[in-house]
Amino acid sequence: MRVGTKLGAGLVAGLLAAGTLSVGAAAQAEPPPQPQPGQQQLQEEEGHGPGAIVVGPEGAAKAMDRLLSRDEERTHWCRGTVLPVNGLNVRTGPGLHYRKIGALAHGTQVWTDWDTIQRRDGYLWVQMNNHRWIADYKLGNGNGKWYVRYSNC
Repeated sequence: MRVGTKLGAGLVAGLLAAGTLSVGAAAQAEPPPQPQPGQQQLQEEEGHGPGAIVVGPEGAAKAMDRLLSRDEERTHWCRGTVLPVNGLNVRTGPGLHYRKIGALAHGTQVWTDWDTIQRRDGYLWVQMNNHRWIADYKLGNGNGKWYVRYSNC
């Protein structure tokens, strides 16, 4: 994907965080489960336990730049290691409304296709080489955290 006008990484991150700018095709997800009357629905974090790399504004801008930098010169398949000590959810699609089908243990080696990156539900989602999806980055208020440490990207 090419963007005709260059935007500063900080501006892009701000627009994405505010929901003004979004990247990625709309997915057909299963509707979210509705809480029962009087029941509060709690959503657990995709990466379980400590171990993720918390980043500041520069790291957040770098993560957001991945959404806009999709060209032939960039490595598409990236090798990484799962960071959260209690694992990382694996889903059938890029979002919290897709079915969770398991979790990857801390230290698991993964291959992800950075050309599939999509922003949904407070995360950046990437497709793995087995057509399953993980949230490799959790958005924050100008901060955020990586769930996967990449070695070749």
